[in-house]
Formats: sequence, C-alpha cells, structure tokens
Amino acid sequence: MSKKLIVNADDMGLRESVNRGIVVAHRNGVVTSVSLFAEGEATADAVAKIKENPSLGVGLHLNLDKYFTIDHHKGSAVGFISPAPSIDEIKQEILRQFDVYLSFDLGCDHIDSHHHAHLEPGIFKVVCEAAASRGVKAVRLPHKFFPDYKEYEPLKNTLDFNNLKYPDHCIEGWYWGNVDENYHVAELLTHPGYGELWREAELAHCCQPQLKQYFLDQRIELSKFSDL
Repeated sequence: MSKKLIVNADDMGLRESVNRGIVVAHRNGVVTSVSLFAEGEATADAVAKIKENPSLGVGLHLNLDKYFTIDHHKGSAVGFISPAPSIDEIKQEILRQFDVYLSFDLGCDHIDSHHHAHLEPGIFKVVCEAAASRGVKAVRLPHKFFPDYKEYEPLKNTLDFNNLKYPDHCIEGWYWGNVDENYHVAELLTHPGYGELWREAELAHCCQPQLKQYFLDQRIELSKFSDL
C-alpha cells in the first residue's frame, strides 16, 4: 500500500534568507508545503514567492512566543510567562493573525505554530474552532509531544469534533524520524533556509538528488494538507 508524505517547511516569512531556501527546497527538492508567519520580518517577500510557486501548499504559522517561555534547545514552548495571559487575550491574538493571513488571499490548508505553542490544550481548542469556522482543513498534532495517550486523546477529540484532518504520523525533521516507518499519511517537519548552518543542512537534505526516486521506489507519495 502506498503512503502519503507531506514535507512541510516551517518559518516562511521569518527572513528573506529563509524564504529563498524554502523555495529552492520546493523547486529542486521535496518540500510540498509551507507554514507562513502572518507578520514575519519577510512576510511580504514570502507572499510574493508563494504566489510565484502555486504548487506549494500553504498554511498559517501562528506566532504566540510572547506568551510563553521557550526552550530553544528543544525548539518548543514549555510554559506560560508570569503572570499568565488569559485564554481570551490569546484568542484575540490568534484571530488577529488569522485575519492578517487571510488578507494575503493565498488560501489556508492547515494551521500550526512557532515552537508548537498551539498544543497547549486551551489554545488548541481556540485554534481548532477558528480553523473550522474559516474552512481550514487541518491542524498539526504531533503525537510525540504526548507520550501519555490520556493527554493526547482530548486534543485528538477536539480535532474530530471540529471535523479537522491531521496526519496520523509526524516526523520531526530529518534527524529525529524515519520516512520508512509504518503510517498512512505523515507530515515531515523541515526548516530549510540560508544564513544558518542547521537550516542549510536541512536544505541540503531536502534537495538530495536521489530522494524523489527513493520515494517512488518505496511508494511514498509526496502530498499536501489539501490532499487529506
């Protein structure tokens, strides 16, 4: 049985050097989808590049870092700042960023967030409701952040309640997962770009000349969230 793999590049709009790398990873490599900051340093440049590459899937990359303590070693939000913001305050910020994003007229086939901040349960509910009300098809839910199924199940139920899709497997970059694992649909999270060694290393991985043929041989179909 064939498998579907969404190769998503996060951080579109962060800087022009990141945007350039992502476009190269799409045109010369295996990136099929991007997550775009609504208000990044280089969002205007990113929007122009996305419109020049209509085969890219595109979704919203929420930036909620100002509400969280960030563990940069883990690359994730680890707890609210003190004093903790209200969920209503965060909801208004999510809706504001969503409205800015929608003004670009790019379509939106998924939502995720910088440093996975949207996975906080109260925020996740708000994100799913916002996605469903605006016709978005999918929200990222990486199982690896919830080794205890009792923590994962309520978030999964929130997705199901809002009729939202999600890949059944999430691969956190080229170094922490295996595209040959058993799944039906997987998302591979990538961060290609120029200007930082680790981003350039990910870009090189995305553009390995033998990779597309390997996927064909293994019956792995490159896909987008809109294919869910």
